[in-house]
Amino acid sequence: MNRRADRLCLRAITASLLLGVFTAWGCGNSPPAAAPTVVAADDPVAALLALPMERLIAYDAEIKLTAAQEEIKRAALTPIPAPCCSDRSAYTCCCQCNLGRAWWGLSKVLITEHGQSAAEVQANVERWIRNVRPQGFAGDSCYTGRCSTAARHDGCSGMNPNRIVS
Repeated sequence: MNRRADRLCLRAITASLLLGVFTAWGCGNSPPAAAPTVVAADDPVAALLALPMERLIAYDAEIKLTAAQEEIKRAALTPIPAPCCSDRSAYTCCCQCNLGRAWWGLSKVLITEHGQSAAEVQANVERWIRNVRPQGFAGDSCYTGRCSTAARHDGCSGMNPNRIVS
């Protein structure tokens, strides 16, 4: 009986260790990473830039732009290389990854709720991208199998908006 208890205890410890390793590697449904710290003193957009990726992705799904607003989004995002596929623009990212959905949602909020111009949206999306990964992106995660890697680890944060890799 004592040996059986030892085996069960060993299995529980092993399972806990594996869960910790998988969480550290970004596997499974780990809790979202803490949002980057941004001081909001004189910056009304700072709180928006600090929102979790889940919320920005929801904005992308919820907000429908008029033709004029879509033109602002296009003008703002076209000059920005997509962090996950830098041969494309942030407007025409090669796929609908969670990273792309997040900056599209951010741009939609900046346009519809903050009335920002294309230049302002561009600056704030670039700022958000720098906050996500301060050391920068390689620009090739879509092509090198890192779609299921967290954005903070130079990936796309997954392809399913209901399962964001963080």
